[in-house]
Amino acid sequence: MQSKKSKAKGKRQLVYKPYLKGNWHSGQAALRGLRILGYYLAFAFVFLLMGAILSFNNAYLRWGVNLFVEAVCAMVLFASGARDGEGEVSLGEIAYAHQQEGRTVPSRELGRCYHPLKGWFTFLCAAAVLLALTLPHALTAQKQTYTLQALPTWLSSFRGHEEITAPLNYYQQEYSLTFLDALRIAVRLLILPFANAVGARNADGLLLMDRISPLLALLPALGYPVGYLTGPRTRAMVHGDITANQRRRQRREKKARQARNEKKNELI
Repeated sequence: MQSKKSKAKGKRQLVYKPYLKGNWHSGQAALRGLRILGYYLAFAFVFLLMGAILSFNNAYLRWGVNLFVEAVCAMVLFASGARDGEGEVSLGEIAYAHQQEGRTVPSRELGRCYHPLKGWFTFLCAAAVLLALTLPHALTAQKQTYTLQALPTWLSSFRGHEEITAPLNYYQQEYSLTFLDALRIAVRLLILPFANAVGARNADGLLLMDRISPLLALLPALGYPVGYLTGPRTRAMVHGDITANQRRRQRREKKARQARNEKKNELI
């Protein structure tokens, strides 16, 4: 069995070993979609805590910082995909070794091996939930208008004066949270960096952001399948490091033997 080795000096050595390719879909890959959604919940919680901090008056600074935060979220999912890809390539190598030994590889074990499309299958499983949440909001989004604030408590003493309370009747109208309002809050939490970048006072910009919220919500999740595709290269880097360490150890042992032999010759 031969391995492909990089010969460029000064670069990290890559050693590719053969592995069995699994199925492009599996129950385990579908469950990983739930993990992506778990990352989104963690991101939303962090956004909720940092939302006010990321709202700068300077538009360039606001866009730059919030886009950087969005890129960090994508990199977290990229690292998660790369880790899963590297692990499944390792399982594929084990399955290949079993096959070379004449052992039968069970379909369940083969399903856990690496396939370049499996990362995209996981992404689609998570994307289905995200689209189910964001599409209704995108289709029903409306331009937000100013909402009346609560009246100060000291005005309660003037309730008997009609000339004062009549102009303030708008404040007496009751407002209840609707399903669409709750949906808008949930979607805004998912894409809060973009909402911060647009700015709370830019009603037209927020409306456009709401209309394209399904696309914005999917951007960080794209990091997972891209990271998963790096699995073979990441695994090759691991094998390359092992090979490089073995060579260094052999060189040290060879130098140590030569030193011992030279010392013995001097004593003779």
